[in-house]
Amino acid sequence: MYSNLEFAAVSLSLIFFIVDPLGNAAIFLAVTEGQTVAERNRTALRASTATFLILLVFAFVGEWILRLLRVTISSFQIAGGILIFLIALSMLQAQRSRAKSTPQEEQERHGGEDVAIFPLAIPMLSGPAAITTVMVLINLSASPLHRALVVLSIALTAVSCYLILRASGSLLKFLGATGINVLTRLMGLLLAVISVQFVIDGIKAALGEISPGK
Repeated sequence: MYSNLEFAAVSLSLIFFIVDPLGNAAIFLAVTEGQTVAERNRTALRASTATFLILLVFAFVGEWILRLLRVTISSFQIAGGILIFLIALSMLQAQRSRAKSTPQEEQERHGGEDVAIFPLAIPMLSGPAAITTVMVLINLSASPLHRALVVLSIALTAVSCYLILRASGSLLKFLGATGINVLTRLMGLLLAVISVQFVIDGIKAALGEISPGK
């Protein structure tokens, strides 16, 4: 069981790494090509706000969905851990994971007028992996304080998204492609460690459900 401080650290790091605003900075510049600075800032704000709302909704309806589908928390935790691990592997190779967006979705990114919603908020920032992550964290919450920490982590990540996307041009010039890739690999390594622990904890919980007397 996580302490309050440990749970806060795990929640914030997981959500931030999965949403990956640093890795999405280059995509943000690509889909907002031709926009003025003011328009880009508005797009960053809309995308970040939409990301916050999407993750917040799934954080609280996710438990109801699991009950409706009769899925145990332990099995969802194992599946979520595996999904997060696959994304971590892609990050270690400085590649985009298909769990975040498919090539077809990326090809369509210039097709819509409101790029803040598609493809930025969905699926780049708040895709299936991010939604799964907040659902796992909410189901791991041992108290109302833990749930509040998940919400706070979502909010802090959304604010970080706005600030990073708004400064994406300057960040890419300062860090360069190599710097971004190094940070992505470091985040991927930490994500892999956390995801493996998720799977281990899920297996332990599942075994306890099968043989509660042991």
